[in-house]
Amino acid sequence: MPNPLAGRYDQFAVGLLLGLAAMLTCLAVWRQQRDRPGAGTPMAGLALAMAGAVGLRLTGAPAAAALGWPALAVSTAVAGAALADFDRRWRGHGLVPGLLFLSAAGIYACVPDVEAALVVLGVVAPMTLLGWPLFPIRRRATAPSRPPFALGVAGSLATATLLVWTVAVGGAARPGAVVGGLACLGLLVVEPAVRRLGPRHRGPLDALDRRPVLAGAALAAQAVLVAVASRVVGRVEHTRTALLLAGLELAVALALAGLLALLGAGRQRARR
Repeated sequence: MPNPLAGRYDQFAVGLLLGLAAMLTCLAVWRQQRDRPGAGTPMAGLALAMAGAVGLRLTGAPAAAALGWPALAVSTAVAGAALADFDRRWRGHGLVPGLLFLSAAGIYACVPDVEAALVVLGVVAPMTLLGWPLFPIRRRATAPSRPPFALGVAGSLATATLLVWTVAVGGAARPGAVVGGLACLGLLVVEPAVRRLGPRHRGPLDALDRRPVLAGAALAAQAVLVAVASRVVGRVEHTRTALLLAGLELAVALALAGLLALLGAGRQRARR
């Protein structure tokens, strides 16, 4: 089996070192502000995006994007809004870092030009240590503890910009990889969509509020979505076929997530 890092250890190492610096910065800020409900601003997303941008600059990753600026702007806005919504709802469960790592790994496995994706994967990897299961934050009624990893609106937009740009430059040689790379966001987009579209704003992960251990099931679902996006959708040469496959994956994921949301709401009403 070929080594996926062969000849690219320096790029991954640069991303890893910058990711460690971002992680330690977030931990330092968290220790100062974890018991101060009104203090500070979530900064993990900004730290992650800044580390990624510096890493791409230092390693000389390719800068030619496969998408025009209008498509880049729309993709970034949609991804940023979904990330902000997901982070606002689930940051207390420590899910976002693990889901982002799986998305970054999927992008690396999807795009043909992996230089930028490898740097971003190295940056995201240490940040995963700030999430579940090491930091399953439980909210307290009097003084909610701040999670060590929180994106915020600005951080969500910055993180989305980094991921979309990485997909756009890495997938330039194969148009289908751009579609597959964007689809690697998976549950980070599906869950907010189901919650916003549902009549009672119920989501497929609502059971996490009662059973935090189910976070493992959410990570498993993300792994499945990312695997299909990167190894099936992203391997197609033509954009139209890739869009069709991505739309089919999204439709199935939305249907299953909506069904889980309805079942969860039914069980909650039955308990009452």
